[in-house]
Amino acid sequence: MRSKNPGLLLVSLVGLLGLPALSGGCTKKSAEDVPVLGQLPEFSLVDQDEQAFVRESMEGNLWVSAFVFTHCRSTCPRITAHMKGLQSRLADVPSAHLVSVSVDPRNDTPEVIKAYMAKNELDESNWRFVTGEEEAIRHVVVDGFRVGLGDEDSKAAGADDIMHSNSLVLVDDKAQVRGYYRANNDGIADLERDLRALAAAVPTKH
Repeated sequence: MRSKNPGLLLVSLVGLLGLPALSGGCTKKSAEDVPVLGQLPEFSLVDQDEQAFVRESMEGNLWVSAFVFTHCRSTCPRITAHMKGLQSRLADVPSAHLVSVSVDPRNDTPEVIKAYMAKNELDESNWRFVTGEEEAIRHVVVDGFRVGLGDEDSKAAGADDIMHSNSLVLVDDKAQVRGYYRANNDGIADLERDLRALAAAVPTKH
C-alpha cells in the first residue's frame, strides 16, 4: 500500500538506507580513471530561493544530480533519501554539492520546492533543487544530462508518477558528465568513490 505521506516515507527510507555498510567504495581511483562522458550545454533554471541556476553555477564544484518531483510517491523518496545520505557522508569534501532537477515544473514552483525541502529537513547549504520552463527542463535533462524524461501529459490516467530517470549523475567542476549510477547501495558507493577521486584534483578555493 502506498504511503499517503511522502515526507514520512522519506524519513523512514533515510533510516533504512543508513543501516547497510556500503561495499563498492573500497577500490581507490584517480580522476584520470573517471571518464568524461559529455559536456552540459548552456541552460537557465531557478532554485528553491528563486536564484538563477545556470551552467556556470556548477563550474568549480562537483555535483551529484538527481531527477525527481515533489509529489512523487514511488522512486523519488528513495532517490532523495540516498542524496541525503550522500550529503552527510561527503561533509568532508567541500567541493561536493547536490542538485535535484524537477521533472514536473508545472507543479514544482520554487515555493513548492522550498516547502518540500523544509518538510523533509533537507540541508540547503550545498543542495539546490531547481525548476524552470518545461522546454528548459527537457533541454537540460535530455540534451544535457542525456537521461530519459517522459511527457507529463502522457502519464496514465490517475497515476501519480512521471516517467523519468532513476539514475544519479556525477558532474565535475567543468560541468562535464563523469558518470551514471544506480540509486542503490552499490551504485552510491561507486559514485562516492568516483567523486572523491575527482575531488582530489579540484583546486582548493580560498
